[in-house]
Amino acid sequence: MGRNGFQININKDNIIHNFNYIKNSTKKDVITVVKANAYGHGLIEVIPILIEAGCSYFAVARESEAKEILNLNIPNIKILVFETLENLSILDEHKNLEMIINSLEELKEAIDLKLNFSQLHLKLDFGFARNGVYYEQFEEVKNLILQNDLYFKGAMTHFFASTPDEMLQIQKQFMETIKFLGIDRFKVIHSQNSAATLLKIGDGSTHVRCGISVLGMVDIGLTDNNIKRSWSLVGSVYNIKNFDHLNFIGYERISDLNTNGFKKVAKIKLGYGDGFSKKNTNILCHINQKTYQIVHISMDTSFILVDDSVNEGDLVEIYKDFEECNNYLNMAHYEYTTLLNKRIPRIITKNTLK
Repeated sequence: MGRNGFQININKDNIIHNFNYIKNSTKKDVITVVKANAYGHGLIEVIPILIEAGCSYFAVARESEAKEILNLNIPNIKILVFETLENLSILDEHKNLEMIINSLEELKEAIDLKLNFSQLHLKLDFGFARNGVYYEQFEEVKNLILQNDLYFKGAMTHFFASTPDEMLQIQKQFMETIKFLGIDRFKVIHSQNSAATLLKIGDGSTHVRCGISVLGMVDIGLTDNNIKRSWSLVGSVYNIKNFDHLNFIGYERISDLNTNGFKKVAKIKLGYGDGFSKKNTNILCHINQKTYQIVHISMDTSFILVDDSVNEGDLVEIYKDFEECNNYLNMAHYEYTTLLNKRIPRIITKNTLK
């Protein structure tokens, strides 16, 4: 971290704990989702931690993310790509790479191209409006499977519902369809996202497919005290100025701001160029166990109203209280953590977060 810069601390022990908790409590292998730079945690930082925990199966959204993992040259791992690959020849080049078939048309194309179906997963759609073969096409899919004697690496679906009853219904439909298509045609069966995994919904699946829970976050509305937070955004106060010498805070005229009686402003090295969006304006941060308001965000810096107890070099933590920040920003924590880009260093730590 540069002088008074910001960094994201990644707690290694807590990630390993979360992975083992999910694996042991479900008695299933875990496909760990590390898309979007591991939800902002840092892909190349998190992968080795998960390998140490015993994970060998990873999932990403994009081909570019898969290539980033491949470039690490880690043996004996599998990488599943949710979206259709732009370059299908990469499957021949990397036998540990797997891809989702996201439509009936893609299934037909895979048959025509004679792709290796031991690297392909078939996605079934039960009304999520994302990807997948939908129920009106299941009969045709079965005919293609039988005519071409297809054996897939896996089958999957995605829960779009937020209530346990709806998830249970989707899982039931999913397993009924797998049996209809021929359960022996699929080596790996996976449907459970983090929410369904923690709710123990997913009978019949062979694997759980978790991202945010392994990384220490749970869906809004869920609670599991066994999941340990593994992420913090911290830095230091760079300098402090008194209003007596200022007309502006950043690009905002002081007279146009509600300063709430404060007479000093602290600058920190974090801005929207780091993915810290202007939407965070007026959010609270923590300094010396007190909360202070961030009143302006520019590309490389942000400004905090502070009192006399704050000094240059004091530690600043942002997003310390996920629930409070979720409510203020009207978005989930795994959304704004993902926004923070690679300009912010990711630092591996141990036993610093609860």
